[in-house]
Amino acid sequence: MPDTTAQPVSFADPAVQLCPFAAYDRLRERTPVYKDPLTGNYVLTRYEDVRKALMNVKALRNRTGLNTTRESSVMEEVNRMYAERGWLPMDTLVSNDPPEHRIYRTLVDKVFTSVRVAGLEPRIGEIIATLIGEMPAQTEIEFLAAFAIRLPMFVIAEQLGIAKEDMADFKIWSDVSVESVSPLITPEREIEIASHLIDMQNYLARVIEQVRKTPNETLISHLANTETDGRRLEVRELLGILHQLLIAGNETTTTTLASGMKVLIEQPELAETLHARPELVKPFVEEVLRTRSPVQTLFRKAAEDVEIQGVIIPAGSIVEVRYGAANRDPAQYARPEIINLERANAQSHLAFGAGPHLCIGNQLARGELRLAFQALTKNLKNFRATRGDASYRWMTSYIAHGPDRIYMAFDKR
Repeated sequence: MPDTTAQPVSFADPAVQLCPFAAYDRLRERTPVYKDPLTGNYVLTRYEDVRKALMNVKALRNRTGLNTTRESSVMEEVNRMYAERGWLPMDTLVSNDPPEHRIYRTLVDKVFTSVRVAGLEPRIGEIIATLIGEMPAQTEIEFLAAFAIRLPMFVIAEQLGIAKEDMADFKIWSDVSVESVSPLITPEREIEIASHLIDMQNYLARVIEQVRKTPNETLISHLANTETDGRRLEVRELLGILHQLLIAGNETTTTTLASGMKVLIEQPELAETLHARPELVKPFVEEVLRTRSPVQTLFRKAAEDVEIQGVIIPAGSIVEVRYGAANRDPAQYARPEIINLERANAQSHLAFGAGPHLCIGNQLARGELRLAFQALTKNLKNFRATRGDASYRWMTSYIAHGPDRIYMAFDKR
């Protein structure tokens, strides 16, 4: 195996982003705490190290300067834009730390109960049935446009009070929200992203005003009207939470639907197994999340010098918790690259993070994915790629990983 010091790896390299798994294997074995030569970030690739880092909220903080309070050359201009046209972003959930984090997490946990999420399943099933009914059999479709983008977008948009005629804007806001966390965006792009997110803020603020006047059963209404620490949240606080729900409830589910469909195309016997035994869809979802984590990495900032695997990470450094690498660690999972429906510890994966910052939308995402793959394998068969090697196009992203185009066809059962 080549020495990583002779051939430096950087996750800023688009070629590595397209397929990071070989790089993970090299680093995990030789340099599990690796300083990326282009970004200067410290990259963690072993399961044990990533999990411990996620739990170490005292030394490894979520306020990194890459999220809400982004430290950059245009920070003052961006903050002026928010102050004049919208609301200055604030740290609430994923970009916040204890003890302030607890206030907002407590509210979200009150709203995102398993009972309430389960109550959404009939409506999710209706949306899935409609989308499947609209996809023509024995005709080429592009799976993301026909299904994988639309399902989670429709579900979370309904819950955030976004009208169908505004879905194009919603998709833009969702895409730029993921992009905004990347350490590679230019100052010019940062300003463009801020402008889009200000539009989103103003839209959601109008919805908040509406559901406070006339409450309903949507998630945004429950968030806007539920008290935590004896008060309802201010609009600015709610916007911070809703912005993160937009990502948690949309982009990651789209990417996992696409990755799962690619698995079913490549392993037709697996699709037939799920058709015959629909109870196995649940472990299938967990294995797709594990092997093809939709979010490959997030970031922490060292509040003090931290030692991991004998490497001293200096205070102030950015640490990448590489979920995608941890979830394929052979020390944690036997034959980690294989989808194994009998894997006893599959649900221990870190695709949704761990600890206080476990993804707030994980129950909703898991429910959508389970219902979607059950319906797809129940009603459709013979999933097949239609353009050979050109059937798939992969996203280039520092954060996310998966297909962003799948040209395919199927037969109806």
